[in-house]
Amino acid sequence: MIYMVEMNLIDLSGRSAWDNWYLEHTRMLLSFPGFHATQRFECIHEAKAPFVALHHVDGLDFFNSHSYKNKAGPSGTGVWRNKMNNWNRNLFDGLETTPNVKEKELLVLIEDQITVRLDEKLEVHWLTSVGLDMNVKRRGLAVTSLSKSSEISTDTPGVRVLKPIFNRLTKDDL
Repeated sequence: MIYMVEMNLIDLSGRSAWDNWYLEHTRMLLSFPGFHATQRFECIHEAKAPFVALHHVDGLDFFNSHSYKNKAGPSGTGVWRNKMNNWNRNLFDGLETTPNVKEKELLVLIEDQITVRLDEKLEVHWLTSVGLDMNVKRRGLAVTSLSKSSEISTDTPGVRVLKPIFNRLTKDDL
């Protein structure tokens, strides 16, 4: 299942420290049973929640685990929790694991209610929300090359185009 966390960093002057904290935080999450992969992204255009993290987790039971409850989640973000807004957490079914978005690729997120004309070669995976905030019923997820990104309108509300902040990490990278 895909655990998607999205947010906005209110004051970008602390961006470097936040990125460093987040990388260490995701490495800690990878040490938890039931947490398998992670990758962070940033919108290439203005958005309400320009930062997105995709995590591969076993399922809803992961969020009831001792590790997660005591070191992660809303209470595990420390001083950064009050420096973020538009923060949402959703658990999605529809893909077994997160895509591995490479350096010259982009992640495209599409809200369910949006009708958008996309390149026919763009393979959109539709995910269904099954837990946590559930403020999104369905969301489309696709990966495209940087060269094809100009074909996707970033002016369309409900469509976000994001670049990777770091490579996808798995337990093997610890």
